[in-house]
Amino acid sequence: MRCLASVAVTAIALCVAGWAQTSMSPAMQNAPAHKAPLSEYVGAWIGTFQGHTWFTIRLMHRGDQLTGMLQRPRDVQFDDQGEVKSVSDEKWAGRIESAKPNGDGLLLTVKDPATHKTDRYLMRLTNDTTAEVKMVATSMPTGTPNPKPWHLTRVAANAITPVR
Repeated sequence: MRCLASVAVTAIALCVAGWAQTSMSPAMQNAPAHKAPLSEYVGAWIGTFQGHTWFTIRLMHRGDQLTGMLQRPRDVQFDDQGEVKSVSDEKWAGRIESAKPNGDGLLLTVKDPATHKTDRYLMRLTNDTTAEVKMVATSMPTGTPNPKPWHLTRVAANAITPVR
């Protein structure tokens, strides 16, 4: 009797285990893989002013973190509404020290190699190929209007030429 009870319990356990391990439905098999939030930012991004590229960001995956570079003019002037009014020809490129999710965006910390000054930018995706970036926690001269976000477009990686 005990042997029969053991066989019955084993048979029921195997049936339950088999039923619990059903295969994925066809809809689940064709569903796109969920992307990590940081992977959506990976790539080359440019901002243009008067038809010329003036601001670039290149983000790459390194393990579970993002690294890269940011390049912009050394001097940027703003009008009274916070829009870019002029940019200098002299550019600087800094290594992105950190890139961390922050609310609905990505907080980029960049160090200027010449001055060792740290700037922070908040990058927010607006769709797959466009983003906005704004300066945050950056010292601005007194009387300077709050800069508005700058619009970026995703481009091919070879579209960005590093500063020499």
